[in-house]
Amino acid sequence: MRVWQYLATIIMGFSFASSTLFSQARKQVNYDWAPDQLAATFRYSVDDYSLQVTPTNLERNHLGGGAVEYSARHFYPWEIVVTVQYSSGKPLGQKLVSAGGGAGYCRNFKHWTPYARFIGGMVRTSSNDQMYLYTAPKWGLEINTNVGADYQLTPRWGIRGLQLQNEYLPFGSHGSVYWSIATGITYHFRP
Repeated sequence: MRVWQYLATIIMGFSFASSTLFSQARKQVNYDWAPDQLAATFRYSVDDYSLQVTPTNLERNHLGGGAVEYSARHFYPWEIVVTVQYSSGKPLGQKLVSAGGGAGYCRNFKHWTPYARFIGGMVRTSSNDQMYLYTAPKWGLEINTNVGADYQLTPRWGIRGLQLQNEYLPFGSHGSVYWSIATGITYHFRP
């Protein structure tokens, strides 16, 4: 019986202290909320592998493509991110398709919203004549980290000022790393 009394006392004390602290902190905190958004971006990527195109010429794999992402910011400043990306490039016509989801952190300062994200997902790679790394299209898990900043032009529309992305893929003998830079447009669902 005494255990239940101690437990009830601890729960009531914790509830009272947390509600008091929450009400005091809420009055002191003053920042803008960031709305949920949809972003469409153009990306340019460089692979860490160099391919021997001719006997004397090594060439890095360059990809251009786009991405669509949805950022749910109901837990602001934390966000849940879902993204789909497609890229293709030279020298062997590599195609890279990925879909993933993860978490991020963002803050809204006047018109700017900087963010940092960690995303995991699935990726598929293929190339012309199946010459890039494997003899058939290959599926694998990706790890994607990115940082950037969005600029809000109107209550609904904005631009993605800059996004830097590091994508680790399980292709090749030691894995493969893609560095990307992206820019695009954003649409905010709540003003």
